[in-house]
Amino acid sequence: MTSDTAAIPTRNHKPRILFVDDDPLALEGLSRSVYREFKADLAEGPEEGLEKIKNDGPYIVVISDMRMPVMDGAEFLSRVRTLAPDSIRVMLTGYADTEAAMRAVNEGRIFRFLNKPVTAEDLTLTLRACVAQYDLMLREKELLEKTLAGAIRVLSEVLHLANPVAFNKGTRICQYVRHIAGKLCFSNTWQYEIAAMLSELGCFTLTPDLLEAIHAGEPLTPEHERIYSQHPQIAHDLLARIPRLELVADMILQQKEVPTDLSRSLSPDAESVRRGAQMLRVSLAFDRLLSTGSERQEALLALSRNPAEYDAKMVAALKDFRTSRGPTELRAIDVRNLRTGMILNEHLRSTTGMLLAAKGQEVSHALLKAVHNFVEVGTVKGTVLVTVGTGETWVAKAAAR
Repeated sequence: MTSDTAAIPTRNHKPRILFVDDDPLALEGLSRSVYREFKADLAEGPEEGLEKIKNDGPYIVVISDMRMPVMDGAEFLSRVRTLAPDSIRVMLTGYADTEAAMRAVNEGRIFRFLNKPVTAEDLTLTLRACVAQYDLMLREKELLEKTLAGAIRVLSEVLHLANPVAFNKGTRICQYVRHIAGKLCFSNTWQYEIAAMLSELGCFTLTPDLLEAIHAGEPLTPEHERIYSQHPQIAHDLLARIPRLELVADMILQQKEVPTDLSRSLSPDAESVRRGAQMLRVSLAFDRLLSTGSERQEALLALSRNPAEYDAKMVAALKDFRTSRGPTELRAIDVRNLRTGMILNEHLRSTTGMLLAAKGQEVSHALLKAVHNFVEVGTVKGTVLVTVGTGETWVAKAAAR
């Protein structure tokens, strides 16, 4: 999983800030006070400020005057908080604006207040503190995201062992989603990747036989269809309890839904959910076609013929999707000789028929340990077909595991 935590926005190596005031002379004065250390953009009024944030952001700091026509500074910074939540917000106020200042704290989560007139020294010191706060916030966010992602990986691998077919599919879906998000330059891809990795979490409640039938594209009975259709809701209910995974839970819940009224503007969170759900929808359909025998180009053509069902840009983004593997060859090896990085080319079962790992699954450390345990007690034996790499890239990757 990749992190999307951005570096501090700079231009010409200077932190970028935005001053917003309806007085152009005041804006020029503020800009002159800090030009040596900061790159300041200027907006005459809140409407222009919001446009600049949408079109030219992100900014490390947004500094707004309190008293402006049409929209005061408190309301403006409240909107900035929604539009650019990572930007540090500062208010310029007069001594008579105490009540408005309190409202700004409650609605806009202001980091600092500066009383007018402000000296160049005070303004510079405040901006330095804002940059330090921004940097700290992003570092903490990156740490939290990496910690959360690591925990999700562990959860995914444990569940993979418990239900190989469902979670092997989740790994494939994650590859498609990561590729789409990268091609379309989406932000916050960690959320989309987690949603993909855990998109089949609700299938944990299904029997292996039912999952294999679904994976093979076999027709299901009405009762099995009803049971299978519940898995997004089950996954949602489990994940929605985990802080910071609420949006991920909603993406998984809506993975089968066709969006209506795509022209309707949504909040940033709602747009992320809609985008994530549609990436899952496209990826799941793509994987289903591949799993039932369609060639890659054939599958993409089938999806592109139905733009009302599948986002055309997301389908197009998969045209150059390739696995990162180098040259490979198929081998039949003794199960005792399995190694991490090998890809199973058939289901791996115990002597009692229990499915341990699904065809297409990469052998991980956890799976290897489980197989060795079964070998020791005699319930796994014989040979298994695997795909192994013969290229330098694969060999180097395997050696580093």
